[in-house]
Amino acid sequence: MYDKMNAYTNYYYQLNDAIKWKVSDKKILMTIASMYAMNHKTLNIEKFLQIADCIKEQAGFFSALKSYSRFTTAASLDVKFEDPESQIDALFHLYDGFKEAKFKSGVYTYLAATIALTNPNNNLKQEDIIDRTKEIYDGMKKEHLFLTGASDYPLAVLLAYEQQSDIIQRMENFYHELNKNGFWKGNDLQFLSHILTLDSESSDGDLINRSVSVMDTLKKAGIRTKQMYYPVIGMLALLPQDEFDMTEITKMYDSLNKKKGFKWQKDMNLIMAIALYVSGKLDNNSVAQASIHTTLETILQAQQAVMVATLASTTAANNSNNGSN
Repeated sequence: MYDKMNAYTNYYYQLNDAIKWKVSDKKILMTIASMYAMNHKTLNIEKFLQIADCIKEQAGFFSALKSYSRFTTAASLDVKFEDPESQIDALFHLYDGFKEAKFKSGVYTYLAATIALTNPNNNLKQEDIIDRTKEIYDGMKKEHLFLTGASDYPLAVLLAYEQQSDIIQRMENFYHELNKNGFWKGNDLQFLSHILTLDSESSDGDLINRSVSVMDTLKKAGIRTKQMYYPVIGMLALLPQDEFDMTEITKMYDSLNKKKGFKWQKDMNLIMAIALYVSGKLDNNSVAQASIHTTLETILQAQQAVMVATLASTTAANNSNNGSN
């Protein structure tokens, strides 16, 4: 996992040199770098920029993909496909499908389309996934009208691939039980409850207890458990308990905090240290149970998508493209 961390930091420096003036937030570059590192994909800057340019050329005049979002989209396609440029038409076709299903125009719907396109379980019919995503999103919104918004589209797509009949009820159970155990209500707790729902093998009680235990372990390590950490707490809660080593995570976290360009990004460094740690466990086949392995891979994809969505929301006020095309 240290090899991944080194790849992640090296890719960040390459991206920073190439496009630092074209993105609004360094965390976007960190997220892109993590996509390549966690997917064992070597970053070829020239190829990456070529994909981004192709996306920009095909996007409508007011499209969100005319802005920095084309870079995160290009990375998503590049790490998943041998010929990413051949998938751009399919991406826009999926985007139109989501819009026809009454999803709002903008970057979040592009993210939803990207996840549907790159999901390894994409043998399902696209119209079925769009319909299922809408059903789940509407269920989320019914339970949490004011918390649920367009930024929840990406995770709703991932949940759409689950074959659980009681998925909304399980989400609600996690949300309320975790709140009783010291987690604050809000968007991040909703996301954590969605992550735990992806594990169909463990009991709800076990997952709640493990989440509380992870939060307590972070506190003992001197890390104040901010709400933005809830999603990665969920990732660690899905690991077998004997595979959770806070010492290793702390070492990576401390190492990132000392690196040039990273020292002022401590929140992002903790999130990435945990994501890289979990990704390393998957590589080492430490997580033997096939279903959990697949679930954690899905969570990592969700985490990256939500980071992109969160960054998008912070710049939405200055980006009129977010509500167009």
